[in-house]
Amino acid sequence: MSHPLPDKLQNKFLLGLAGIFLLLGGIFLVSLHIHLREMLHIEAEAKAELVFSHLSSVQNYVRMVLRPTLRQALPPDQFLLEAMSTSFVTREVLVDLNAQRDQYLYRRVALSPRNPASLANEMERGLIRYFQSHPESPKYHGYRTIGGVECFVMARPVHFEQECMACHGDPKDAPRVLIERYGATRGFGRKVGELAGLDFVGMPVDKSVQHIRRSIVLFGGFFFAVAAGVFLLIMIFFNRLVVTNLRRLSAIFRENFNSPKDQGILDHLDKGDEINSLLEAFGAFAAHLREARSQLEDYAANLEEKVRDRTADLGLEAAEHRTDVRLFVELLGDLNRSQDHAELLESALPRIAERFGATRAAYLCAPLGRQQYAWPGPDCQALMPKDWVVVANAGRVRIEADRVFVPVSTSDSNRGLMGLFWENSHRPEVAPEVLLALGQQLGIAIENLEAIDALLRQNRLLERIFEGISDPLLLVDESGAVVLANSSARALAEGIRPGSRIETWFASISAPAVEDGTLAAAISGAAPSSLEFELTGPRTLTVSVYPLSDGGGMGRAVVYIHDTTAEKRLRAQMQQSEKLAALGKLAAGLAHEINNPLGVISCYAQLLQKSQQDSQAQEDLEVIVRHTKVAQKVLRDLLGLARADASGTGPSDLNAVARDLTRIFRPQADKNGVALTLDLAEGLPRVTASVSTLEQILTNLLVNAFDAAPPGNGRIRVGTEAGADGKSVRLRVADNGPGIPPENLGQIFDPFFTTKEIGKGTGLGLTVVHELMRELNGVVEVLGGDGATFLLTFPAAPSHVLGESSAARAAARGARA
Repeated sequence: MSHPLPDKLQNKFLLGLAGIFLLLGGIFLVSLHIHLREMLHIEAEAKAELVFSHLSSVQNYVRMVLRPTLRQALPPDQFLLEAMSTSFVTREVLVDLNAQRDQYLYRRVALSPRNPASLANEMERGLIRYFQSHPESPKYHGYRTIGGVECFVMARPVHFEQECMACHGDPKDAPRVLIERYGATRGFGRKVGELAGLDFVGMPVDKSVQHIRRSIVLFGGFFFAVAAGVFLLIMIFFNRLVVTNLRRLSAIFRENFNSPKDQGILDHLDKGDEINSLLEAFGAFAAHLREARSQLEDYAANLEEKVRDRTADLGLEAAEHRTDVRLFVELLGDLNRSQDHAELLESALPRIAERFGATRAAYLCAPLGRQQYAWPGPDCQALMPKDWVVVANAGRVRIEADRVFVPVSTSDSNRGLMGLFWENSHRPEVAPEVLLALGQQLGIAIENLEAIDALLRQNRLLERIFEGISDPLLLVDESGAVVLANSSARALAEGIRPGSRIETWFASISAPAVEDGTLAAAISGAAPSSLEFELTGPRTLTVSVYPLSDGGGMGRAVVYIHDTTAEKRLRAQMQQSEKLAALGKLAAGLAHEINNPLGVISCYAQLLQKSQQDSQAQEDLEVIVRHTKVAQKVLRDLLGLARADASGTGPSDLNAVARDLTRIFRPQADKNGVALTLDLAEGLPRVTASVSTLEQILTNLLVNAFDAAPPGNGRIRVGTEAGADGKSVRLRVADNGPGIPPENLGQIFDPFFTTKEIGKGTGLGLTVVHELMRELNGVVEVLGGDGATFLLTFPAAPSHVLGESSAARAAARGARA
């Protein structure tokens, strides 16, 4: 969809129409506001007049009826203030009628009243001063803010009359009740006609003003909604009837005048509104026709001469094209001979300068210009313009009097800027298209050299990674011939080298996979496989085969060889530990069931020894006591033999033990498709436990984790961290297995308790862990969540114990191996 410019005819019309609607809307809303305010003023004034009429009626009733009647009924010296004082009665009546003060506000005030409640405030004193300065004014009305509420106020002056002198003249003549209530100092000494104060009525109008504002907003919204709808309809009809036809006419011009020479006519179509642009385009079209007619007449008169000149120009262009093609071919040759882009530029810059007759050539690498090349001479930076980055990113050739700057780029990146320079401004005519193509060719050549260099660096990196793997690693083809072998594989057997067959090495160690064809089948298979060989020694090897396919039928395979002898030995030790743990539990049961009867027998035998005097009886009882002690000693020795040994107190490096055991369990993890990861904190203090104890604890936990983790997508995480108190180290072993049901959490450390299938567990592994941690003064906890997580807290070794000699630690590692 096209977006017309602001000076288009449609926009001019719509802007004018929008201005008219806005003006009409503003006039309508201002008029409505003035009208509603005037209506509010009339209504408020009428209400105030009504209050004043009530006020006058009450005052007249007091003067004409109540006061004379009461004077006749009361003794001459009696005065009933509540019925005979006009100020008192009107104040009480009008205030009671509007107790909430939401309909109107009435006050009768004076500057120095007898009643303090009638003292005028600041606003009322201002109104009294107004009546003092304008004695001819009968009333005042206007708008004031009272207590934060906008009100229409009306005030009327009150003057003393003759009948008021009885109460406001001489205090001696005043009623005794007034003197007793208000004293004889305030409200006396007044004169007839003197301004006594004013009656004040305030009508709250804030709610009405808010209603007026809401009405204006409502009417304004309705007006502008209707105006918007009308505006939209007018815009649609104007666009359909006028703009569309004008655009069709402009499109006809663009379709028929699309050559570069007709650009002048098309430029007029984008100036001003559509009508003016079409008028200017018609004028340009007429001028174009006159020019074309003149050119046709000139061509007809000089056609033969122009054909000869054109033929000569074409010959020169063909020679230049052949030179350009030869230059591109030479650049390709430089690319094949160069080792890096520096060598390429050193040979390419002289060729390019010679092709265009330049005396100097320079190249500046983008984006920072850190690499510079110049021929001849090194001052490349001085030759380039200060805005060379802008020129390089512009993608266009800059041509100056004695120099040309060409961006060197590829299809998706900018490589730099090349400059050609001529002395004494003798620059020949050069085609920007040829220079731009030359810059692109040079950029592609530099990019290819960098890609080759990056490929070589990646190849060297892969070689270092391949050689850095500590276990033997080989790449073999589908026939079993070794393509690559790392240093560990070459050191394992001298017969393994590129070109030799892998069966030669396996045959030298009498591996059964060579005889039955298992290894050959694994190499030629489509899925990864793992083989385990039992060798003499005893020695165990795990061979993992990962077939590779290049999609063309030339299959290869990666063969990874891992010595699992230590892992097997550790498993055997673990099984022995479980047997000893079971024996320990059995011995503990025997100690409980047999030691008590033996103790009773020994006790009673000793008592009998004290009571028997016969020597033969004494000897017989001594035999019983002696053999009872022998039986107790046998039980103690049996229990001590089978009990888990955690007597070693280290200190030991928990991180090192975790790394060693995960390396041993790594083949089992790869075989089962379980991700075994380490998350070890650096700088941990050593723990007060021997290496063998830590291995026994972590081995039991890892075995349980492997049994629980699902094959294929299992995850086991071993992590360490320092305790919050700085005096402990924590070990965390977590898996993503089914977890431990809440009802079993209280029994998992009990002897012989297991949830595994029959034959897959003895139920003693966690018992051994628990007993070892107890003897180490540590804590083992089970955390909830996905899978099972065991958190073990070891006491950190004291600082004076950390001075253990390296020889002792080496001896511990040797014993562990």
